[in-house]
Amino acid sequence: MLNHITNVLSAVGDIFRTPDMPTSLQGVAAQMLATFANAYGNRPNALELQAQQLHEPEGPQRQYHTNQSLLHKSGVVADVVTALAGSLLADRVPPITPSAGKVDPLAATRALAGPLTGTLLAMSYQADNADGMVRAGVLQCVAALLQRGPHADTTPAAVELLWNVVENAPHVRDLLSRPLPSLDALSKGAARTALLGAAAAANGGGSEAGPGPGSEAGAAGRELGAQASFSQLVDAEGRIIHGNGDGASPGVSRGSVGTSGLGDGVVISSAPSNGHALAAAQVASITHSSASQEEDADWQQLPEGAASAPSTYERAVDMRSSASGFEEFEEFADDPDLRSREVSISSNRRAPPAKQPSFSLGPGGGPAPLRVEPSEPEDDVIPDSPVVQVLADALTGLLRTLLLNGFSKADKELRNDVMVAMNLLLEAPDFRAAAAYAGAFEPLLAAATSPELGAPASTTGRGGNATTSLSSDLVAGYALTTDALDQELRLLVWGAMVHGCLLPEVLELANQGGLVRVLLLYVSPGEAASHPAVRRWNPDQLSTLRSAALSRLHSLAPLCPDEYERAGGPTTLLTFVGSNPIPMHMEGALRHLHRLFTLVPESRDAFGAAGLIPVLLGVVMDSVGSGGGGGALGNHVGTLGATTSLGSLSTFGADRLMAQGNGSQPEPVRHFALLCLTALCTVHAENQRRLRKAGGVSVLAGCVAKLKGLDPLLPAPYAVAVLDCVWAAVVPDRKSAARFLVEQGMDLLLNHLESGNKGHRPIVLRVISDLLENPRSHAFFHDWQSDLNKQSAAHLLLSIWMEEDSLRGMTGHDGLLANPGRPLAGLNKRTKWLPPENVAYGNMSPAKKETLSTLFDNMHSEIVLAKIYGVFKLLGFDACPYLDPKDHAILAFVEKYAKFRQGEVWRAITEEFAATGMKPTAPDRARLESGIDLSEALAAAVREAQSRLLGRAQEGSRAAEAKLFEGMRQQARLEAEYRTIQMQEKTPLTLAEMRRAKEQKAAMLKNSLQSFQFQHGEEDE
Repeated sequence: MLNHITNVLSAVGDIFRTPDMPTSLQGVAAQMLATFANAYGNRPNALELQAQQLHEPEGPQRQYHTNQSLLHKSGVVADVVTALAGSLLADRVPPITPSAGKVDPLAATRALAGPLTGTLLAMSYQADNADGMVRAGVLQCVAALLQRGPHADTTPAAVELLWNVVENAPHVRDLLSRPLPSLDALSKGAARTALLGAAAAANGGGSEAGPGPGSEAGAAGRELGAQASFSQLVDAEGRIIHGNGDGASPGVSRGSVGTSGLGDGVVISSAPSNGHALAAAQVASITHSSASQEEDADWQQLPEGAASAPSTYERAVDMRSSASGFEEFEEFADDPDLRSREVSISSNRRAPPAKQPSFSLGPGGGPAPLRVEPSEPEDDVIPDSPVVQVLADALTGLLRTLLLNGFSKADKELRNDVMVAMNLLLEAPDFRAAAAYAGAFEPLLAAATSPELGAPASTTGRGGNATTSLSSDLVAGYALTTDALDQELRLLVWGAMVHGCLLPEVLELANQGGLVRVLLLYVSPGEAASHPAVRRWNPDQLSTLRSAALSRLHSLAPLCPDEYERAGGPTTLLTFVGSNPIPMHMEGALRHLHRLFTLVPESRDAFGAAGLIPVLLGVVMDSVGSGGGGGALGNHVGTLGATTSLGSLSTFGADRLMAQGNGSQPEPVRHFALLCLTALCTVHAENQRRLRKAGGVSVLAGCVAKLKGLDPLLPAPYAVAVLDCVWAAVVPDRKSAARFLVEQGMDLLLNHLESGNKGHRPIVLRVISDLLENPRSHAFFHDWQSDLNKQSAAHLLLSIWMEEDSLRGMTGHDGLLANPGRPLAGLNKRTKWLPPENVAYGNMSPAKKETLSTLFDNMHSEIVLAKIYGVFKLLGFDACPYLDPKDHAILAFVEKYAKFRQGEVWRAITEEFAATGMKPTAPDRARLESGIDLSEALAAAVREAQSRLLGRAQEGSRAAEAKLFEGMRQQARLEAEYRTIQMQEKTPLTLAEMRRAKEQKAAMLKNSLQSFQFQHGEEDE
């Protein structure tokens, strides 16, 4: 079924290619295609189209995507573009006013451009169709449509078509400056034939599977069949033969018209191949008859041989930009300028007298002869030319007209659509240069800075001419209201100016026009309340404009740091950050500052001296507030007023910030505050001192302590920012490092190393190793004990080492090196399964997955091993007597890590030589062999040392075991004696034993009593 629909659509395309087809039928066919492309009114909006790229659409919207795909496979897109090019040829002849006996013969052809443009617009929302339009020549057609002016019925659709094409086919920016076929060549099917030839070549190129009904090659086959039905055949040499019904078939030669960027060049003969070619002939005849009536003052004579002279777009722009008026071609002997200095999109172009050769602007800005004489086909060939300048001129003309005369809602919507298309095109360097030459940035600057700066004078004109026109001559007052469309215009022109400021001349124009000052007006808290041009916006509009201003400053300030400082940027940003803004604005301001510090390191001095560090510390420790009021720094700035000097802000220390306020900033805001502190203090001793004076060491130590509340299974960019800030701002300064150690910083770092995420290990070990550069910090390292199992810091590092050892198999089951030849490679296989970090978060969001991937891509195991080696090297490999012999055996391996790593490097060089077939010289070979032999010898020595240490450990274990067994035997003897005594006490006596015991007891008592009585008698005597 779908194949039949594709064939029907291809048949509809034949209507646009068939000679002498009525324009009314072509219009109906175009409307039918538009209805089919819109899925009979079920076309989703732009947001729904973006969402459907990730998920399979259902229901009516699925029908829309199916229809778009069928249109792409049928090849009808190129047919519509060809028909549109033929229709636009009629614009070269001024329309004839209807009167008695006079009828405009090209009126129907001109009117056909409307439905054709609407059809292309309906098909341009799909990326494949947009790409097909570009290859078929839609850029040239859009440029011609835009030249009709803002009030033409086709202009809104043409602007939106350009928007869709640039957005859905981004490679179109690369084609702007390439030579493209003219409208004459497109109307004769140049691009269509080139596309068919490429498809046919691909079909015959040895593909194993035949072309399907919906494939490009299949479409090409159907096209050739359709052409055969209309007496259009392709001969053996690849030339297209056009039949005219009576057997005449003028030949077509290949290669006369280049189609760079669109396929092989193809030349179509002067004989008309369809109705639009016939219209082209009518255009030529009417032009010839009206040429003697009037001569346009702007026409320029083309000297003999100038058409064949080489020229480049960039050099021509440079020459024209320095010219003050019309110049003779003798001044451009090497690179003649084939274009007029001014292009008016509303002027009616007329040819000069027929006796002198004259040229008008073609689609690409090059010479385009208006005559089409079938008797001289060689003169009919219009050379390919870039479309970039014509497109820039047309958009600039539309923009200027709409800024001055566009007061209705429709005009403003069209104006904003033009700005959207220009913003997309300005990403291309060639279009930026063309727009600058066309004078597009003058009205943009006027719209961007009015009425905030009054009516600034324009400093440069088109081609570099000085002008004195005011902004009122470029932008009307009704374009600067607080209407939603005018607010949207303000956002769009700011973005366009930032794109243009990548050009030095536009950047100078923007600086002189005060663009930076205007952006800072919307950032400054005081100006937002006092300046009438800023105060006129409602709170929601002002919030949007402030976010946009911060975003534009993010890109613009690094391009002009001097102008940014002269405009009061540091003061404004510092006051704004301390004015208790909402989190969205705070994050935007901090992003801007971080980019400025990164790209312009010199700006750190001014901001550090201005007192930004205490402000950032207040953000980091959650004391600024989240926009609802009450933050400590916000209250402070409010009491000082909007005109507070930077020096007074710098005296507001972090200790006062910690004592006030209970606000809370979201984590992204605190994250960027930490990044700003890192950028400020990296290799900047003075800012490191300022951070210490402001109490930053205590603040950062508190941030490290709070890291224990993070999920240990998920890496956190915020934790990385905290640790990086400690490493850049605290560790390099000896006093700050000492204060950090006193604040239990070493314990906090080791606690996070033990229980934090594994992705944070490299940076934690980096901070610890740099702290241990100071010998006084060693005691803090040795005194640490784990809260989990009371292990020491040395045991912790060795356990991390053994985790990697288990993954590589570096140590065997006997505790010795498993691979003495390559100790660090181990057994090259997993000997113990350790689950990856993403196992616990299998359903993570794309953003979290990207963060996880980024962190673990930078967490190489070699970094962890190297940092552990560095820590023990600073401590001393014999400075841990509390380790047992097994740990010392591991430490013996760690001690030789650097040498083993060197051996791996020598082996890698040797393997690279062997893989590439290079033979090192004898000295180099000897050096490689000696390095490898040294690594192997050290591995044998380490293995022997490990054996000795493990043997000593085994002897100690045996002695301890013997002692244990002896103690167990002694304990058994004692227990046996005790049991004997207990049994004796419990056993009864015999009668004889009882009698003897009784007699012994009586004798004892008798003797005792006599002795007592005897003594008593002696005392009585």
